[in-house]
Amino acid sequence: MIKKSEIEVFILAGGKSRRMGSDKGLVNFKGEPMISHIIRVLEKLNMPSSIISTNNEYMKFGKPVHKDVIPDKGPLGGLFTALEFSNSPMIILLACDMPSINSEALNRLIELATSGKIVVSTDGENISPLFACYPQSLKQTVKKAILRDELKMLDFVQKHSYTLLDLRIGGNTMVLQNLNTKKELLSAQKYEKYRD
Repeated sequence: MIKKSEIEVFILAGGKSRRMGSDKGLVNFKGEPMISHIIRVLEKLNMPSSIISTNNEYMKFGKPVHKDVIPDKGPLGGLFTALEFSNSPMIILLACDMPSINSEALNRLIELATSGKIVVSTDGENISPLFACYPQSLKQTVKKAILRDELKMLDFVQKHSYTLLDLRIGGNTMVLQNLNTKKELLSAQKYEKYRD
């Protein structure tokens, strides 16, 4: 088992955000940028975190901001950048457009972190490689996949040894909700308001 102190978190905020129309992590959700909700949860858990983005506006959150080492390679490129900049044995990769991420789900992810093994989460229908743990030992393998232009995250995960975190247990599946459009954003805000 990996200790929490041996894990570093990287938030991917490098997407093109075509469907949202503006940088997703900076879009307001419940009165503040989407990424702020994630950062606050990580700070509560005392977890070191960085942001992967080419947008310097993310510097205002007081976290290290890294540009992709190999540009324009999507989330797999972001994973490689995270592994390149981290000295930890394990990293957690999160998407900036998942503002319902909470401590309970993150703690369960950390509990499953095992040396040399990927941990990905599922809501029972889909597997999410962007609420997941990746071992540092995969860095060169990730780089080789990028150089071969094999960029699909899920394909990469399924070629390796991985553990599945089932977020249906505890009814925590909303954590994996990606907000890609203004319509999804409004719908999620209404749901969160109802839950509060």
